[in-house]
Amino acid sequence: MPKEATTAKTSAAKRVRRAVKPAARKRTAAPAPISHEQIALRAYELHLLGAGADPMDNWLRAERELVSA
Repeated sequence: MPKEATTAKTSAAKRVRRAVKPAARKRTAAPAPISHEQIALRAYELHLLGAGADPMDNWLRAERELVSA
């Protein structure tokens, strides 16, 4: 047998299958905190729409909408 054929056989015999580890569970990124400016802008939009009579109502509604989104 030629030397090249023997080398190919032995290298093929040395190959070992490795167990594949299950993929790590992907962590979802925590949502970015809502900024004061975002709440203020949404409260202003609500004011322009005439949605709330009171600025505090608009602020609280804007905050609720942004947190739940």
